[in-house]
Amino acid sequence: MAEYTISYSPTGDGWTSFHSYFPDAMVYMNNSFFTFKEGKLYRHYSNNTRGNYYGVQYEANITTVLNDSPTEAKMFKTIELNSNRAWLSNITTNLTTGIIDAAAYSLKEGDYYAYIKRVAGNTDLSLMSAQGVGEVTTVAGTSPGSITLTFNFDIGSIVSVGDLLYRDNSGIELIGTITGLTSTTITVATTAITPVAGNFILYLKDAQAESYGSRGYYMDLKLTYSGTDEVELFSVSSEIFKSFP
Repeated sequence: MAEYTISYSPTGDGWTSFHSYFPDAMVYMNNSFFTFKEGKLYRHYSNNTRGNYYGVQYEANITTVLNDSPTEAKMFKTIELNSNRAWLSNITTNLTTGIIDAAAYSLKEGDYYAYIKRVAGNTDLSLMSAQGVGEVTTVAGTSPGSITLTFNFDIGSIVSVGDLLYRDNSGIELIGTITGLTSTTITVATTAITPVAGNFILYLKDAQAESYGSRGYYMDLKLTYSGTDEVELFSVSSEIFKSFP
């Protein structure tokens, strides 16, 4: 179980904050907060470096839950932060996970706004981004190197260059990144896997290019800020709509 130093607010009549540092003793005197650590005396809030205690730099973390209409499955499309900084955002629902890098936020009318993206490397086949192509008829080329998979049907227009191609071989295995397409062929820059005729082929959309959001009944949102400057967060919101499977 994680250990924290917890602060209490008499004004708010509650426990308001969790701190990562562990002082040996602490005292509030003459409008200043002092702590002792390994025989040394420290005065808090005495410089502009935030999150640094006893020579160790810590991140700021805030976790909240969005649970509007809790009996309905929903799509959480975006995150909007009323803050003076963008935060790294990790999203967890009962069905999926997502992430927004701080650099992915755009400042719009004073708020930071971004679309929720799927976590890179997630090969969960229940995702909307996972789609089957079908059984491959012939394979030209060998790995490592470029190979071309031919199908005896029109593969359609949903598959795109940049998608990751997999085969089902008692569990999915990464073939490589799609580099070229025709109506009946897929060209791949391969890893170590060369599929064979009869393998069932499927693909996953690129996690960064895709921004369909996270599906679930609720969303657990963890915000992380790693800077040393002052940061303020006033509110968090999300664009949410009912999910229709």
